[in-house]
Amino acid sequence: MYPIWGRLGPFFVYGYTAVFAVGLLLTWGLMHWQAGKTTLPRWPDAALAALLTGWMGARLGFLWLNWGYFMERPSELTHLWQGGQTAYGALSGGLLGLGLWCWWQKRPFLPTAAFFAPGLLLLITTGWAACWVEGCAYGQTTLLGPFSANLPDQYGVFAVRTQTQLLGVALNLLALAVVLLWQKRWGNGRLFPLTLLLANLIHLGLTFLRGDAAPRLAGWRLDSWLALLFAIVGLLLLQYGRQKSKQGARGK
Repeated sequence: MYPIWGRLGPFFVYGYTAVFAVGLLLTWGLMHWQAGKTTLPRWPDAALAALLTGWMGARLGFLWLNWGYFMERPSELTHLWQGGQTAYGALSGGLLGLGLWCWWQKRPFLPTAAFFAPGLLLLITTGWAACWVEGCAYGQTTLLGPFSANLPDQYGVFAVRTQTQLLGVALNLLALAVVLLWQKRWGNGRLFPLTLLLANLIHLGLTFLRGDAAPRLAGWRLDSWLALLFAIVGLLLLQYGRQKSKQGARGK
């Protein structure tokens, strides 16, 4: 793990930030490539709206989960350079921002979100890669095997652990390939629900292999419940999109 890559003057270059910044650039490039094959005007505005509200949601989620700590240290509430975001805060905030943009522009949500589906999976993949560099989201201790390695936890204690971060990268890249292959057929409203379903099923499975601490509810990690919730939402939206497609086909 390489949490700090170097310094730029008085500032440290953190591996997580650097990898995620590269991921943002790659995602933006992917959407530019997408734009050449679709007709979604003003998509950069929608992307920036989702990115801004996603970042706000990620930060607010982290503050909520660690409210006791920040109440004792209120000066650190604005120390954004120290990190502190949550994946599901980012996802919820990003969807809210995109939904508000669609409402403002009077555009249907699902066909618009379908444009961003591959970019979302690429960004999730980048998040797992950034965690591998940082050492976060590490796996439980296990036996030596093809999906394990001698890895540290957040305290620097090495043990044979499941490589959850690299599994997250590989599985989300596979999901990205599936979404790109189905893009033309399901780009009318079912592509984004499929993306939401696949991404959250992957996350749900990996939560049972993770060894990092997390809030728990009824014996499950909180992010396990959130992954299950979003997977159900994706499944319901997938069924809704299917029905809309059938109605459209009958109308023709």
